[in-house]
Amino acid sequence: MNHNLEFWLEADQAEIQPPPAVEGDSDALPPGDEQQQTPEQDAQQAEEAPDQEDVSEDPQAPDMPEDKEESPDFEVWKSNFFKESAKGDASKLMDMISPMRDKETLEPYQRKFVDDNWNIQLLRMNSNVASASKQIRKSIREQLDKNNPSTSVVNHVFNTLESVPSLNETFIKMMGYSGNKGELHRKFIAALTGSVQVSSSPDKENIIFNEKEYSIKMATRLNSDWGEVALGSWSLREDDPERYLSAPELKRLSEGSPQERDILRRRIVIESIAKQFEEQSFIIDVVNDEGTIYHLGWDMSNALRGAYTEGKVVVKAVKSENSEAMISDDGQIVPMVDLRIYFVKETGGQDEFGNPEVDEIEFMERRNGMLFLTAGLVTIKEASESMQGTELKEVPYAGNPSDLKALKRCVYSTHDLLMRQC
Repeated sequence: MNHNLEFWLEADQAEIQPPPAVEGDSDALPPGDEQQQTPEQDAQQAEEAPDQEDVSEDPQAPDMPEDKEESPDFEVWKSNFFKESAKGDASKLMDMISPMRDKETLEPYQRKFVDDNWNIQLLRMNSNVASASKQIRKSIREQLDKNNPSTSVVNHVFNTLESVPSLNETFIKMMGYSGNKGELHRKFIAALTGSVQVSSSPDKENIIFNEKEYSIKMATRLNSDWGEVALGSWSLREDDPERYLSAPELKRLSEGSPQERDILRRRIVIESIAKQFEEQSFIIDVVNDEGTIYHLGWDMSNALRGAYTEGKVVVKAVKSENSEAMISDDGQIVPMVDLRIYFVKETGGQDEFGNPEVDEIEFMERRNGMLFLTAGLVTIKEASESMQGTELKEVPYAGNPSDLKALKRCVYSTHDLLMRQC
């Protein structure tokens, strides 16, 4: 319907215009020349005229078919899509996405959401992926540690894929896509778990597994080696001490002994990091040159809090040539202090006072506003055995070593991707 006021006015005028003259119509005759009829002629015409319908009870305006209900806006559609994803029916989800893909008015972030999840459902239409996804989802529903959900997810993915070597090989193939591997990995994990992709940002959850009673927000990472896994941005906020310390602790932070102040400062750092990543469960996969796949489920928030309380990690401030800096009011270059978190490992020996001797091994680092998991494989293995919310699984490559190179190169080239004829 046209809601333009000028259109309405013109339409009203058109409705009250007299009908055009028609040949033979008395209205078309000049005034005073109307044909006169006798009463006998009037009666005769009345008898010959067809019966007229009684329209006195008819509506003044005809009933028009109602306009079809407009499709719900994107956010309503997205909410419905999340609810439907809990059922795990890929065909139904594709049916929901199809009409939205054809809309020309989507914002860029909306278009990305639609296209990301279209590709995830295409993966789930594969028979091997569909079968594995069904089993993984069933296992998650039946056995889930809701305090440390990533550990459960990694266990169920690992156990299911053990019987499907071709899907394990997919992790090796993804490494051949270089800079694009992270996005492909994200969609593969979403397809296996039946999750919805909501972001590609390193600072947010990337995929969400939905059930009626709960959801699991997961951040996915894929690397070729340990020691440099980017976790996301983090910086200490000015009000963090007030957020995490009680009034007496705040007083000791400013007036206590050097040791007290140091302990409280470290605790603030741990609490701040844990709070920021509280709703992210990390699914980190590493595929090395030998084709060995490592699956790490890491609920960082619980892991850090528990390890700090138990004395298994320590926080230290560091300065380096690569640290950020600022210029003070008097023109001095002031280096910004970054930090490292060390994993504390007992060596089995004793120090001079008879206490257990320990080594402090680099575990995490903040550089230029970004947190990294910098621990090597040996440290990751040791942490998974002693830190809660940490689960590591290892899948050695079981194929012929000569086939490994072919697997890594079993990818579309840039030419294949860009020169495809549509």
